[in-house]
Amino acid sequence: MLKIRLRRTGQKHQPSYRVVVADKDSPRDGRFLEIVGHYNPRTEPVTFEVKADRIQHWIANGAQPTETVHRLLHSRGMIETEPPKRVTKPSKVEVAAAKAAEEARAAAAAEAAAKAEAEAAAAAAGSEAEGATPGDDAAAESTESAE
Repeated sequence: MLKIRLRRTGQKHQPSYRVVVADKDSPRDGRFLEIVGHYNPRTEPVTFEVKADRIQHWIANGAQPTETVHRLLHSRGMIETEPPKRVTKPSKVEVAAAKAAEEARAAAAAEAAAKAEAEAAAAAAGSEAEGATPGDDAAAESTESAE
């Protein structure tokens, strides 16, 4: 299977890439079939130049672009399908936000439970303040008759 992928060139800490068509089993900077363009992410704006006709030729012959190349080609309008979304770990900010939201939910639930308990206690205290309820008289009579 053939892949359209990036081949790193350039000095240390100054990467630039060639867009090549290579066998999927060959090393990243190893053997390739054809150079079809170049990509330099360090320029402003980013430099990405490819031979569109050669890209279409290789895709028609079964070459699959890697995720990065697919994203670059899609951004230039050379490929219609959107690149797949990357599944990544949540960032520290996202983890902190989720934790804060969970703590807020727990606090709200505890507050609601405390409010319900306070209302139940107030209702019980209110019934004691009114005096014995008719149900309490029946319970007292049944206790006296049992003795």
